[in-house]
Amino acid sequence: MSENIKRGKDVLDEFFAEILNISGTHEKTIKKLISLYSTGKLTDTNLENALDEVISEELTEIEKDEN
Repeated sequence: MSENIKRGKDVLDEFFAEILNISGTHEKTIKKLISLYSTGKLTDTNLENALDEVISEELTEIEKDEN
């Protein structure tokens, strides 16, 4: 039975390997998450900063489209 139980890291590795295949996800956000995870930098602060960057980039794109 213990061979069916995955370690937490294995579960996270699988999740981040498949997350882009989930329909309805925001690609830029997911790529930031994957990058943080794969470099071992997925912390509260780094996640918050990355999400702020994505929001800022999206707002800049919206403003460009409006002008």
